Amino acid sequence: MKYTKSLKGSINFKKVLKQGKYKTSKNISIYLRNNKDSKNYLGICVSKKHGNSVTRNKMKRWVREAYNSFERELKIGFSIIVLFKKDIDMKNINYFTVKHEINDLLYSLGLFNE
Repeated sequence: MKYTKSLKGSINFKKVLKQGKYKTSKNISIYLRNNKDSKNYLGICVSKKHGNSVTRNKMKRWVREAYNSFERELKIGFSIIVLFKKDIDMKNINYFTVKHEINDLLYSLGLFNE
């Protein structure tokens, strides 16, 4: 991810979750906050209820790869948090559904350049 850094620290996560705007879909919620910086920050949260560490890390890789595929088309200066909903079934979700939902949510939040 060339234009994006990883969002770290619970304080930064709490700021985005409390002060940012958000959109939800069937499996994913995305929170967005302006950070007034020259880079984007991406944070990914996957609950332990989604399975073992292998499954959770696979979900994180899917999000990073989906984000990376359209990173150059996004506006700069935002903190983005991607949350997986607790009630999703891992048997019914794959990379392409994750990519499609992230694309739709970021578009509805107005993050794409025109």
